[in-house]
Amino acid sequence: MLFYPPRPLFWSGKKTVISPAFPVNIPFIPLKCTKQQARSGIIMPSRIIQIVLLALVSSTASADAIKANLGDEVARFSYATDSFGQQFGRLETEFGLMFTDRDEAVREDDFLAHLGLQVRGESLDFPLIVSVGGRAYYGQAAEFDVSAIGIGGDLLLLPESWGGFGLGAFFYHAPKVVTFQDAESFTEWGLFASFQITPQASVVAGFQNIEAEIENGVGDVEFEDGGFFGVDIRF
Repeated sequence: MLFYPPRPLFWSGKKTVISPAFPVNIPFIPLKCTKQQARSGIIMPSRIIQIVLLALVSSTASADAIKANLGDEVARFSYATDSFGQQFGRLETEFGLMFTDRDEAVREDDFLAHLGLQVRGESLDFPLIVSVGGRAYYGQAAEFDVSAIGIGGDLLLLPESWGGFGLGAFFYHAPKVVTFQDAESFTEWGLFASFQITPQASVVAGFQNIEAEIENGVGDVEFEDGGFFGVDIRF
């Protein structure tokens, strides 16, 4: 994951404002006005409109990301979009879907969907990218239905001296109070290594464990417990 802090706005002459996300032509209204404009009150609404437009343009720059991870019997895809950005972090909304292709003689196929909301930020003093937030899960493991609201996050250590290599981890947990249907708790964690091919694309490989504790003493049921490889593309 890469985070690019927003650049300041630049004024070009008297007619155009250029945003870091995309060029937008906004009429420039001079500070000076005629006596007739001042008496009529025309200049004040126009100035307010200009300020509102500038605020919207500078704060709604967004970036999208697609992740695809594949295991031996598991595929997981997710899409994330950055909504509102500030210098301390960005609000990221994420949707993901995982499904399996198992030997039906041993166990039925599983699926797991999640919807997440996270704040993602990068330290200027240390090469660490951190995301903190929550995920709402819904899925089926074997014959058990699972839904949960987990809290956690992920981090990626990406020093410039490593030449594009990075190390990361993620962890989410839902205790009994926010786990529903057949489950009493839910946990997802993993470790991975990444290599940045371009500023927008990285390849990843790692290990992940996703499991739910089933009620009535059934024990733990795993959605996934094994290695994976994949790609992370931001655009």
